[in-house]
Amino acid sequence: MSMDRRSFLAAAGVLAAAPLAGCATQDTSEGALAAETVLPVKPLSASSVYVPGYMPDKAQVGGVPVKEDRYFARNISDPERPFRLLTRIGMNGEMRQTLLPAYAHDVEISPDRSVGVMCGFEATDQVAFDPDTLDLVAVAPSFSKGWRGGGHAAYLSDGKSVLLSERAPRRSLSGGKIEDHYGRITIRDTDTLKIRGSYSTHGIDPHDIRLIDNDRYLVIANYGSLPREGARGLSIPRRVPEACVTIIDTQSGKLEDKRVTDRRETEVRHLAAGALDRIFAIQARLGGDADLARDLRNERVADDEDITSEPGIAYLSAATLKLAKGKPPRRMGSRSDTAKMRHGLSIRYDARNDQAIATYPSSHQLMVFDGASGEVLHAFDTRNMGMRFPCGVTLLPDGVHYAVTGYWENLFVFERGSHRLNREACLYPTFFGHSHITAA
Repeated sequence: MSMDRRSFLAAAGVLAAAPLAGCATQDTSEGALAAETVLPVKPLSASSVYVPGYMPDKAQVGGVPVKEDRYFARNISDPERPFRLLTRIGMNGEMRQTLLPAYAHDVEISPDRSVGVMCGFEATDQVAFDPDTLDLVAVAPSFSKGWRGGGHAAYLSDGKSVLLSERAPRRSLSGGKIEDHYGRITIRDTDTLKIRGSYSTHGIDPHDIRLIDNDRYLVIANYGSLPREGARGLSIPRRVPEACVTIIDTQSGKLEDKRVTDRRETEVRHLAAGALDRIFAIQARLGGDADLARDLRNERVADDEDITSEPGIAYLSAATLKLAKGKPPRRMGSRSDTAKMRHGLSIRYDARNDQAIATYPSSHQLMVFDGASGEVLHAFDTRNMGMRFPCGVTLLPDGVHYAVTGYWENLFVFERGSHRLNREACLYPTFFGHSHITAA
C-alpha cells in the first residue's frame, strides 16, 4: 500500500531524523547525537505554527496585492491603519493566511486553543483572533493615550486572562526619574482584550515576557533605551539608562527581583525561562556600517546584506546571559561564541532536556545552551542546511520536535535533545519577513 506524505505524517507522528549538517562545539557523531526514545504527546501532523508576517505589501494573490483581495482583507475595516499577514502552517502541509489589523510582532495561543492574540508592537492596537479560521475576534487599544504595545503576551494557565507588555510614551530622560518611563503589564480578558488590571514592569520599554512556577512569577525583558535629550527617536548606538530583567509576582504585582544588565548601549530584548534559576536573556547592541566592518574584519566568506535589519543599522555582537535570582547576570559561551551572537532574536527553554535554543539571524546561527551551566552545547551555521537568517523558534506540541523558521521563508524541524534535522517534516512556506513563531 502506498502512502502520500500527509498520510505518512498522520500515521507516524514522529519521523526518522536525518543527521544535522553544521558545525558544533562538541562531538556530533551519531553516538553523541543519539537521543532517548520519547513517545509523542500528540501526532506531529496535528500541530500548527503561527507566523505574523511583517511585509504584507510584498504579498500577492491572483496577481493582486493581498490587501485588495476580499478573502485576505476580510478582517480589515480601515486599510490605512497598520496590518500584518498572519500565516497558520499546519504540520500536515496545510496553510491558511489572512490580514489582521495590528502592527504585530508575536503571536500567542490560549491553553485551550480557543483564541489567540497577535501582539501589537510600537503601535496602539492589540488583536484577538480564532486560531482555526484566523477570523478577527476583538481589537483593543493600548493601555492609555500615547502608550505602545510591547510586542509579547503570555496566557495564564486558566485561559481566562492574557498578560501583555506595554510601553510608556517615549520621551528623553531630561533629568527626570527613570521610574516615570517604566512600562506596564496589562491583564486582559482573553476574548475581548478588555483590561482587568495592570502593574508596573519596573523597567523601560518592556518586551518579551515568560510565566514560571505555575504562573506565580512573570519574567520580563526591558529594553532600557530612551531618546537622547532633544531627540524624538532612538539613536545609534542606543542610549540605555537601564536595561534589565525583572521578576514580578503575578498576584500582587510586587517586584520580586531585578537584574540590571547594562547602563550604556546594550539592550535586553528577549528571554526564555523555566524557573528562577533558569532565565536566559538575549541582548542586542546596535551600530553603523563601520562598526560592523570592524566586527567582521576577519571574515573570509562573502555574504549579502542583512535583510533582518534596517538600512544604516547593523547588529553587533552581544552576549546572551544566564540569570538566577540573587545572582549577577552571567555571559553564556566563550568569546568566539559571543562573536556569533549578532541580532539574537528568538529563544525557547526545553525543560525536558534542560536546554535553551536560540536564533541569531544576522550571523545565521542556531545555538543550544546547557540549562545548568549556560555553556554552548551546539552552534550551527544554518546556511549549511539551506536556511538563511533563522528567526523564529518554537517547541512543537508533540513533545519531540522544535521548529525554526527563516526570516522570509522555510520551516525546518529538529529533534529535541539530539538536534538532528528532520528533513521529511520540513516545510517551505513564505512568510514575508517575521521575528517569532508560536506552535499550538
